[in-house]
Amino acid sequence: MKKSWINMAMIGLVFFSACNEETAGDTGIMMDDEAEETTEIETYFLIADQQNSAAHLLNYEGDELVNWNFNRAIGNDINLLSDGSLLVCLKADNASITYGGYGGIFRKINADQSIDWEITYSTADYTAHHDVEYLSNGNIIFPVWTERTQAEAAEEGFGGNYDLHPESIIEMNPLTQEIVWEWHSMDHIIQDYDETKANYGVVADHPNKIDVNYNFRTRDNGDIMHINGLTLDEENDLLYLTVNNYSEVWVLDHSTTTAEARTGSGGAYGLGGDLVYRFGNPETYDNIGEATLNNVHYPNLLETGNMLVYANNVYPNQSEVIEFELNPPYQLVAGQNNEPSVVWSFTDNDLYSSGLSGAVRMDNGNTLIAEGRDGTLWEVSSDGEIEWLYKTDYSTIWRAYVFYSNDPAIIALGGL
Repeated sequence: MKKSWINMAMIGLVFFSACNEETAGDTGIMMDDEAEETTEIETYFLIADQQNSAAHLLNYEGDELVNWNFNRAIGNDINLLSDGSLLVCLKADNASITYGGYGGIFRKINADQSIDWEITYSTADYTAHHDVEYLSNGNIIFPVWTERTQAEAAEEGFGGNYDLHPESIIEMNPLTQEIVWEWHSMDHIIQDYDETKANYGVVADHPNKIDVNYNFRTRDNGDIMHINGLTLDEENDLLYLTVNNYSEVWVLDHSTTTAEARTGSGGAYGLGGDLVYRFGNPETYDNIGEATLNNVHYPNLLETGNMLVYANNVYPNQSEVIEFELNPPYQLVAGQNNEPSVVWSFTDNDLYSSGLSGAVRMDNGNTLIAEGRDGTLWEVSSDGEIEWLYKTDYSTIWRAYVFYSNDPAIIALGGL
């Protein structure tokens, strides 16, 4: 397959060595049985290809080492697991809520590409969408759009003249299909639109609540929130959500019971299902502080505890990748600047995708950026130098993930 190269640096080869430091006599020459052993670690890129409803594992040369072709349209996210299996979101035939990014089907594909299991989570009342994470306990967790008629939404203080599709989060045991935990945004709203409703109040006084009317005047459909990514910090039991139409990241307490998650108390952080933290756009709760996000994708929690996000529209026709310094446990204080520090960012006149996209930190310290609606991969150094820029053959990619040849997932796929 022909590839279009823009710029290429041979940076995919990382060498690890193990050697015996002792030398023979004073010669400084190592004995044969003490010779340095060098192992070449290769870099691979896993890409969710929306254009062709497929997933591909590529190397720096653009060779397609493994392909997964799905028999239905991809619903965005893919996860390559340590046993070589692939968890993928696909589009359901019967989905009634079909905004961009809808899915409704989760399929786990074994390393030999046989199907391990498949689950449909889509009816006339709800549809799973965008993202899915496979947790260490074997469960899966994913966002869901739910149905509220205009009349039902009005009873909860919503001011829009259309049906509402607010967000929920579902954690499920995929083998039994038992829902083991759930959270619903509509349990945690505040609004200053209809004073006859119980959830009426001053938005600025309730930073842990969600203003259901934040953007209803600028929208023409019920996808007012649009969660497009989630990441669970299992150590701190905090769930991070990128909320595109609020241009911010929400943080939830995953330690709660489902009953506590319906309330504003309980759990390790004492807030039940209210927001533990939020950042990126303090305008959403009438607070002070500088907005750093304008539309956003992929809450990528790094090993350092910092977070990379892809800010789609920070500048006119120009995106930015931003690294935030995060310091849990968090506090949200009304009238106080609650925004985290930005410790690194990258932008370029040619970097732009109005949707999709993401960024991951590589072992060499560089950052891999997937420019979703152009199908371009960028590798950028910590000082902002573009070290590799590659236009794939796929015009629309959800994200790109980095794997290395010594990763158990790659070994399970045959070591390539």
